[in-house]
Formats: sequence, structure tokens, C-alpha cells
Amino acid sequence: MSDKKREFKDLAIFEPYEYLNSEITGDYDKSHAVKCVNGTFVGTENHGVTSWLGIPYAKPPVGERRFKAPEYVEASDRVFEARYYGKGAFGSLGYEDCIQKLMSEDCLYLNIWVNADDKTEKKPVMVWIHGGAYVVGSGSQISYTGANLVQAQSDIIMVNINYRLNMYGFMDFSSVPGGENFKTAPCNGLLDQAMALRWVHENIAAFGGDPDNVTIFGQSAGGGSVSILPVMKEANQYFQKVIAQSGSTGLAFPVNCESAQGKTKALLEYTGCKTMDDIMALTEEELQKAYVDAVGKFTSCPYYGTEVLPEAPIELYRKGYAKHISIMAGSTADEARLFMGEGAMLSMEEQKLFAQRAVGDAVPYLKEEDKKYYEEFQRVCRFHEPGLIETEFIDELMFRIPMLQQLDVQSAFNKTFCYYWSYPGSNPDIGAAHSVELIFVFNLRDIGTSSAFNGTNISDEIYTAVLQTWTNFARCGNPSTDRIEWKAYSADEQNVLDIAGPGDIRIKKDLLADQYKAVLPLLGYYQFMDKYFTPCYLTDIIAARK
Repeated sequence: MSDKKREFKDLAIFEPYEYLNSEITGDYDKSHAVKCVNGTFVGTENHGVTSWLGIPYAKPPVGERRFKAPEYVEASDRVFEARYYGKGAFGSLGYEDCIQKLMSEDCLYLNIWVNADDKTEKKPVMVWIHGGAYVVGSGSQISYTGANLVQAQSDIIMVNINYRLNMYGFMDFSSVPGGENFKTAPCNGLLDQAMALRWVHENIAAFGGDPDNVTIFGQSAGGGSVSILPVMKEANQYFQKVIAQSGSTGLAFPVNCESAQGKTKALLEYTGCKTMDDIMALTEEELQKAYVDAVGKFTSCPYYGTEVLPEAPIELYRKGYAKHISIMAGSTADEARLFMGEGAMLSMEEQKLFAQRAVGDAVPYLKEEDKKYYEEFQRVCRFHEPGLIETEFIDELMFRIPMLQQLDVQSAFNKTFCYYWSYPGSNPDIGAAHSVELIFVFNLRDIGTSSAFNGTNISDEIYTAVLQTWTNFARCGNPSTDRIEWKAYSADEQNVLDIAGPGDIRIKKDLLADQYKAVLPLLGYYQFMDKYFTPCYLTDIIAARK
């Protein structure tokens, strides 16, 4: 690493815009210009961090390429600005912290951050895949900037990407006349991610990165994505390590499920389309209106039983498709409180009511032979209060247990590491909710003080520990530091690093093991629980306040 030191400066500045990069035909700053396969891109430097924003990694998926697998960029000798984020996918503005306010079907862009002071050769590369339930999110979110991360960990290169969301990236057309020509549509969003990884593999050396030391990491739907990409031949040759935060192989549904087929039916009914030719003839505006008014009420995610994912991803893990990949994964202690608490600002008592209704409506549909597992969960749950029991069941069924199952299987082939984030934010009604760890991973110190998740709970010790363990794993596949011995996880040795607070980061063996044993046989109901864990209960709860 470079001996040159700079005082930390928060580079996560939120200044939204609607600008796009242009071709450069005259003079340009050659000190920040990098030649790539599809052109020379001219970045900008701010306080020792150079960024290249809005680089296309695939041809625009528009016109005849709509709903098709991505196509790689064409070779070019032209010169382009890389000053502004590229347009986001439709749905990207679901989060208010997006800097780029333009959305389009033309959305396949990536962004790169490099510490300009560190002259380390062949730097480890970390590629972030954003979450957002596969329906919202963008690489231009201030929450996902790589500037502060590479400022603190100077030998790391960080990349993040956009990919197609909702029906543009995850849609089944097999029942539509002409749909046989769109066989990849149920997983195009994943294929976009794979194409971005190919671009990184072929071009990152020009930025100082090591194409043979790439870690993909993501949270929520991004955690699901980085859990599924290891079993895809289109992707798994381009990275060696995975960090899956609050997402797992459970975030893929069978293609014949209600949400997949419901989306297709809703699109046809709303637009009056009968064939794929009709759908392809819709304007961008007509298609987006159909999504907003009709299709968007259904869950989106990758679908298996398809050309891209022939089987459930966990079954492909069992067959060794990802045997060359090492994985670090974890969940937070209060995942579900984000959806019940922060989003609708429900009180703790209202959250408990929400959970009771959601789980109460779902449990009667368990098969008779499976009801004993839920009864056992109620008996061994770490909580004993109605409402908290149901909240914990949602956390376990939708987040922690499918993640552990994935690690159980993969640990037979390669090294795996597990964490449990129990360090809460300062709002007691939210606790250690879904997304609580993000400001620490991206070193967003100033943003944390106003975050609904963290507030005043932004310990320097936690920042240091998280940045070091995450990036150590990216460097060498071992997240341990000089202060934290992070033991590997396996089905037989369930070592979990509990990140509980300052001075309380330690390995715990068989953490919540009885809950794990009770919920594991119920993972087949993941998709079913997703149907009930929806905002449909909010109206009555909020109305009752009046």
C-alpha cells in the first residue's frame, strides 16, 4: 500500500442530477483515462479517489433486445466521459438516495472506484450487486458508493452495477405465443449481472485490478443474486468468492408459481396483448404504465425450472456446481422489522400485530405433518411474547435458515464463513433490522447519524471490524483480523461470528440451534410465506390509530 496518507473525508455526497456522459472528440484528461474493450473512459478524482461512472457493459436491451439475454458490448476506439452514473433500470427510483434520476430500459451500466494514492498492483476487486426485492434499486444510490470504502481500504477496487429489474429482468413468457424465443426472460436480470462480471474480468486489469481475485457481494435481493450466480455457468468463471448479506438461494421461485404466472397474465390483460409481437410493439411508456398499474403487485425474483436455472439453486449447490467458490454469509437479528417498522413507521405493538396476522394466516395452510415443526419452533423460540414469536419465525424462515442451509451444503466443497448481526440501531422499535449493516460495510459514517437503522449507534470499533473482515475475505478468502479469529463454518461445526456490539464480537457455536432444527424442515414454505408477508395488513393497522 502507499505510504501517502490523507485525512478521512466523507465522499458520500448526495447531489442528484439528470446528466449523462457524452463522447469526447477533443482533448481530455489522459491521467484519468482508461482504455477498455468498448472505448476509453475518462474518470474524475476527488480527495484521492478516482471514479469511473456510467460505463456500459452490454448493448442497450431495447428494441429487438427487449426481454432478451444481454449482448456484450462492441469493441470501440472512441473516448467517453465517465463522470455521471448511467440511467437506472425502471424501478430504480424506489429509493430516494439515487443520484441519477433518469430511468430507462437502457440501464446496463457499471461504476468503478479506485484509491489513486495506492499503487498496489493487481488489487483485489469487490463487485457490489444491489438489493431491492428485484424491483427497485440502483448503483447510483449514495448508500452503495465505493468512494469511502476504497478511501479506507486503499488496496481494494470496488465496482457496482445496474441490472434489469421487475418484469424487465424476471418474467416468464412461455405461455405467450412467440414466447419460445424469450426463454431466458425469467432470469435476464441474473444474466445482466453475469455480463457485468465478464466485462470486469476482461477490463479491470486496466484499472489496476486482479481479474483472478474477484469477490461479489450483495444484500437482500443482491444477497440472493450473489448466492445464485455461483451455480450459473454464465457467471461462475468470473469470480472466486461471495459475500451474501441477508439473502440466499431461497430468493428464487419455481417458474410455475403464482407470482410468475400472475405477472404474465396481468400484463396481457392490462395491455390487451395476445402475442410476443404485440408486447414487443409496446412503447417504453406503455410498458412501464402496465407495470405500475397492474404487474407490479406481484413478487419478482429469478425463476427456476427454466433455461438459465434448470433446478432450484440449492439443488445445483448439492451437485457441486459452485465447488470452486468460497462463501461468507449472514443475517441480522431483526430482519423483518425493516419491512414492518421503518417502512410504515409502525410502533413495536403494531409490528407484533402485523406479524401475528401474517403468520396466523399462513400457518393453517401447513400440511398436517408439518405443523409439529411450527409448534416446536414456538416452544424453543428465544422470545416468548406473542407477536415477537411470529416476527422471529419470519426472520428465520425467510432469512437465516435458508442462508444456513446454503452454507451447510457448500461447506462440503469449499470454505464457508457465517455471521449473525445482532448490534442494533439506536431505534429500539427497529433493532438490528434488515440493512442495518450497510453503513458499516460502505464506511458511511456521516450518513449513519441520520439513518433510521443506526442513528447514534455507529461505533468506530464496529466500522473498523466490518471493513477489515469484509475486505480481508476479498483479499485472501479469510476474514480473520489481528483481533478477530473468524473460524470457518460447516454443517458439523456451526461457528458463527456474532457481531453484537463494541467489545462483543465473538464466535458462537450452534447459535440458536434449536430454532434452526425446527424451521429447516419448513423451508419449502418460503415462497408461501412471502405471499403473506406483504403490506396487505397495514391498512387496517394504520386505520385503527384513528
